[in-house]
This record gives sequence, C-alpha cells and structure tokens, in this order.
Amino acid sequence: MTSNKSRIPEEVIYQIWEKKDYSNGFLTSDGLKVEILDPGQKNVDLAGPDFHNARIRIGNLTFNGDVEIDNYQSDWRSHGHHLNERYNKLILHIALSEESHHGYVITQSGRKVYSIVLEKYLNEPIRKKLLEHLESVKSEEKVRMPCVGLSDKLEIKFKTEYIKEFGLLRHRKKCERYLHRLKELIVLNKNQLKEPVVKYDFEKEIQNRQFVTDEFEDKLIWQQLFYEQVFEALGYSKNKNIMLKLSNAADIKFLSGLNQDEKNVQTYESILFCLSGIPPDINKIPDEETSEYIRALTETWIKIRSRYDGESFSKTDWNFFKLRPQNFPTVRFAAGARILHLLIEKNLINRLLKAFEENIEINKLVSKLRNMMIIKGDGYWASHFNFNKPVKNKIKYFLGLGRADEIIVNIILPIMSVYFDLFDNKQAAERVLNLYVNYIQKEGNRLVDDMSNVLGLQNEKYQSVIHQGMIELFRSYCIKQRCMECKIGQQVFS
Repeated sequence: MTSNKSRIPEEVIYQIWEKKDYSNGFLTSDGLKVEILDPGQKNVDLAGPDFHNARIRIGNLTFNGDVEIDNYQSDWRSHGHHLNERYNKLILHIALSEESHHGYVITQSGRKVYSIVLEKYLNEPIRKKLLEHLESVKSEEKVRMPCVGLSDKLEIKFKTEYIKEFGLLRHRKKCERYLHRLKELIVLNKNQLKEPVVKYDFEKEIQNRQFVTDEFEDKLIWQQLFYEQVFEALGYSKNKNIMLKLSNAADIKFLSGLNQDEKNVQTYESILFCLSGIPPDINKIPDEETSEYIRALTETWIKIRSRYDGESFSKTDWNFFKLRPQNFPTVRFAAGARILHLLIEKNLINRLLKAFEENIEINKLVSKLRNMMIIKGDGYWASHFNFNKPVKNKIKYFLGLGRADEIIVNIILPIMSVYFDLFDNKQAAERVLNLYVNYIQKEGNRLVDDMSNVLGLQNEKYQSVIHQGMIELFRSYCIKQRCMECKIGQQVFS
C-alpha cells in the first residue's frame, strides 16, 4: 500500500491504533501471537514513544509499557529512536508498511523489541480510506500548511532565526547517526562480521563499550561510511534501501582488497552491475555496442567473483517506474563507480580533510568541494539511460551541481564535523559548522520551495541551514500538525 514511500500523517495512524480498527491477529516474525489488550494512552509530551501504559500479550506473556508507531520500520533508526533512552521501556514497535520490514528493532539499552506490520491487519474500510488519502496527497501540488497566508505578518529575522535552530538540529542529528555508524563498523570489523548481521546483537556491545580515539583512525570505516551514505542518497526515495544494501554487500573492505590493476572505474561498474542483477541476457541484445559492454562487464566479474562472499540481487529489487531517466539505477551505478574510484584510488577522504585544514576563503572552499563531487558523464552511460536504449542528447554529468550540493551538505559536512570533533581539531570543526551555516545551494527542491513560499522566505531558502531547517520543521511539526508547539504557529494563531 505504501511502497511508493508516500506517508500517512502519524496522527491518522494513532487514531487507527487507539480505535483498534484492525483485526487482532498479529504474528511476530517467529510466529508468536500478539494480542492488543490495551493500546495505551497517547503521549502528549514533545518526545518519547507515541503511547504509554499499553498492555500487550505476546505468546503466553503479557507486557506493560510503551508503543512506538512509524510509517516504515526504517523510521526507527532514521528518527534516532535507537539512540534515545526514552524508548528503553518499549514493548512493541508498529510499522504501517511492510516494506523493508524486519521482525524487531533494538533499543538504546540493546534490547530487541518485536516489530509488527499494521497494514496487513487493517479493516477494509480503513484500508480504502488510507489509499484515498494517499491519492489525494499525490495529487496535491503544494505543501499544505495551516499557517499559509498568515506568517507574512511576522518579521523575516524572527522566522529565519527560528528555522536556523532546526537546521542546526538536523546537522547534529546527522552527526550523531554517523558517529554511531562508525562505532558499528568498528564492532563489525573487530568481530569479523559481514552485513547483514543475522544472529549477532552488537548494539548492546556498542552501548556498553568505551571507544578510544585510536579505533577511529582506520580509514576503511570512514570510506565505508561515506560510500554507503552517498549510495543511499543516489538511490533517492525509491531505490535508497537497495542502494544501501548494495554498498553493504560489496563493501569497501572487499573493493580495497582487489589487485591494484583491478582498481578502476570499469571494475567497479562490473561489480555493481553484475551484483545488481540488472544486465539483460547478452544473447537477446541485437545492439553491438551494448552487447560488447555487457560482455566486458561479465568477463571482468568472472575474474573476481570467486573472491566475493556477499549478497547478490535481482532486477526485481530495483525500481525504474515513474523515475526520470537521469535517476535510473543504471546511471546511478555509473556515478557510484566513479565515486568509488575517487574514494579508493584518489584518497577522497584525505583531500576533503585537507580542504578544511587549509583555512582557505569560504567561496574557494565551496568551489573546491563542488569540483571534487561533480562527476562528468563518459563511457557507455554517457549515451544510455538503460541497456540498449540510447539517449538523444549525451548525459553531460552523472552527478551535477545540485546533487553535489546535497551530498556536501548532508554527507560531507556532518562526516567532517564528526572527524574533527573526534580528533579534537576545534578550528577545523568550527570551519565546517561555519560553512554549513553560510553555504548557498544552487538548487532547491519541491518541499523547500513550497515551505519558503508559505513562510515568505524565497530569498533565504538556498542558504543550507535554512534549507535544512525547513525540512526538519516540516517533518517534526508541520506534517504532525504540532502548530501550537511551533513558535511561528504560536504567533500566527494566538
């Protein structure tokens, strides 16, 4: 129902949970029956689980405690709940959608909590209502905000200062998430584990363990962090999860272990494409250029596949439907292969660190970062969006200025902040934060465009801290209708 990543407002899901508009036949991933005896009381505080004092029977045991409700199970981590001790009394996690669903989530204390899918048990009238709601959301051309037409009464300085707070909060959240991921990678390497981890609970080890600075000196963990975050970003909303899985499967340790003559763009393309399962049968391709390209991919992969012990995927795992051709996974693999070449062979992480340590003027620093991340089109994929389908006009950039800005702001700057904080380089850390506050992006996006129109901040929206602040404000307050908890809402509705 929600596989297109559209979101139902959580208030709607809360009502379904409270009214028990579902069949009470939930099963855990290992077959235990789940019975909702009491859904609990809705949390009216600003933070913490959505419901307190719930009573849930799982198998033969009855539990009393908290319940958290999300659209997707991946929201548990992306919202930072796994790092928040407020969620340590959780007894059940509810995900509306079964997309990318696993049987449990892990709390900050390291405890596994069952996660169940709601949509499979919805009453038919409710299911129909939600589908109609999703269709109406998709048909809307603008972000709907209750304060539309009202906030222009407020001073621009008041609004920008408030939104900056959200922009800084968003940056801090990313830093916390990236630091936690580095710790995961350290533990994975120490225990010689490869993802996906099935039977090893390393979350508890992370919480109980004291990490020392020396453990963060391994360049592979920084390369892996950068690699998987960029690949997730390249996947956009429809392919982000599978792109992340691909970066975990063909990890940086495997890629760095290739022979020196194998470490090139062509080899990385071969690995990405052959593991993805996307290339068609070469015998069914009449076009000579395409058949030669697929043959080259296959021959390269045959030479190295005996050294690979990770996961592989199939074409059905990838989404091409309703994507702009420039965003097809095929073109993203081409960009990804070149980023891997920069990471492994061109010391990209070291070059980024040096750029901040040089103390150059801010505009020169911006240009330097953009030049590192813009990827020009070349080779087979400069003239194709998919196999055997040439383009009319050549693809000039696999990664253009707009996407480069997003990677700089959302990935590079938080990673640099974490690095310089860990190694106590205060000047460089301040330089990173200063750049984040003053960075001017060349492009916006639909959400930020609509938010800036509602708030009367069209001239400020390209400043990254404002851009990011609008996203955080919308997701944390506007979409949840928390108007009277927002300083802007308090002013315009009082």
